[in-house]
Amino acid sequence: MRFVEFGAVRPGLDGAQRFERLLDACEQLAVEKGLGQLDAGMNLAREDACRRMIDRGFRPWLQGVTMHRPNEPGYSRPDAYVIDDWR
Repeated sequence: MRFVEFGAVRPGLDGAQRFERLLDACEQLAVEKGLGQLDAGMNLAREDACRRMIDRGFRPWLQGVTMHRPNEPGYSRPDAYVIDDWR
């Protein structure tokens, strides 16, 4: 397995730093398991989390659509630090 199925950190003042630590842990596990590539899903509405992943070298390769009923952002909002793979 080379993808992160789900990961999240508590939002707030230190949310970004907690997310960086989560990414560090995921990348370290990938190295320990000898994986050449690590995939992780991200909704682009999570702007800071998405930018941080791109800054680390993650690249979009699949686009999807999420629909919420009622039409509310749920956990796909700019201050959310969530990794989720919907494949």
